[in-house]
Amino acid sequence: MRPTTFLVIRYKTLLMQRLLDSVRHGYCHYTAAQVPAEKALAFCQKFAERYEVALNRDQRAYRKRLGKGNARLILADLAKNGTLHWFLLVSDGDHPARQMEPLRDALESSTRIRVDDYELLRLPRDRNHGGGVRLTWRMTNQRFDTWRAAVRQLARSPRAEQEVQAVIQSLFKTPGFGATRVQVGKLVATLAREWERAGRDPAALILPAALPYVRRVADDDYTVIDWFKDQEEMKHGQSEAA
Repeated sequence: MRPTTFLVIRYKTLLMQRLLDSVRHGYCHYTAAQVPAEKALAFCQKFAERYEVALNRDQRAYRKRLGKGNARLILADLAKNGTLHWFLLVSDGDHPARQMEPLRDALESSTRIRVDDYELLRLPRDRNHGGGVRLTWRMTNQRFDTWRAAVRQLARSPRAEQEVQAVIQSLFKTPGFGATRVQVGKLVATLAREWERAGRDPAALILPAALPYVRRVADDDYTVIDWFKDQEEMKHGQSEAA
């Protein structure tokens, strides 16, 4: 794989899935930051040379057999502001990133991977589904508390019946991972309880059955060179408009 063929993720759910995949496959130490468009290609080249993030599957397997670690580089353009978010994830074993980067443990509660207001964590799996632990995404505590305060305030608002469907639609845009589905269910229950307590018209509260599970999303064939060209075109268009 050449550095210029690294894929750029443009959708939050896809980024969350790929980060979860990496941690599940043992890439449990990470660092993350941003890089501006004008430095993106050189950055990818540097990381390919320094951390061997462009190795193919056989090359990674060989390093693993030798007891060495491997690294993955995940790129994402979610902010649409001319910068790339990047995540460097490293597996167990000897690897130069352990000496050269401020790696954090993705499975420690104080250093979890975050994407916007969501965090990746391990939770117990129900015994009926095999027990053990599972990796999932959930809203951060701060985000969940903000939502809970918002639905309570909505139920008491004089414009509650006019605004409730927009709030529900926004809430149900939450990516449907296991833990986020539980959180959305709790928020819906809070809304229904506060709605009834406020004496609102039950017919005005139309709730979906449940937040759907997120579907597996295929990789988007959009490379870092494609992204860089798009940034240059946008910059050129802005300069002409000025």
